[in-house]
Amino acid sequence: MYNKPREHTQSIAIYPGSFDPIHNGHIDVIRRAVNFFDEVIVAVAYNPHKDAALFSPDERVEMIRDTIRDLDPRARVDKFSGLSVDYAERIGANVIIRSLRAVTDFDYELQMAQMNRQMKPNIETVFLFANPKLFFTASRLIKEVASYGKRLPELVPDSVMTRLRQKLKLD
Repeated sequence: MYNKPREHTQSIAIYPGSFDPIHNGHIDVIRRAVNFFDEVIVAVAYNPHKDAALFSPDERVEMIRDTIRDLDPRARVDKFSGLSVDYAERIGANVIIRSLRAVTDFDYELQMAQMNRQMKPNIETVFLFANPKLFFTASRLIKEVASYGKRLPELVPDSVMTRLRQKLKLD
């Protein structure tokens, strides 16, 4: 039996996270994600009441925009406060992208994906594994190592490292 091909509807995915700061592991996921979706929105999540981030939401958006400028219009940057699944629905996204590094990520992310499905069954969560070379990379570790004056050219773009050093008053 032949099934008639479905009409193509635009696939919009969000990749939410704090991105404080964005690093090469994040960038790898973004660059791979644009191959699967018509549009990928890197969504900087923040909580105005208890955000303890080093960089403001606007600074994070600017750093990401500078880093993925070459992917425009397939990838863009936005910021939001609240639940990722509510943000996805509000902007018409049908997919939430999450990256996985270790088994501990999987446990947390699976719980989150199931909760999101419970709230919004029409929004899928897609997991992309981190590049094995960047498996250990985490923004909190990058900030900690950078605070000791270490440069991390294999982990963050130069422009991000410059901003990190300025923010930490290392230059």
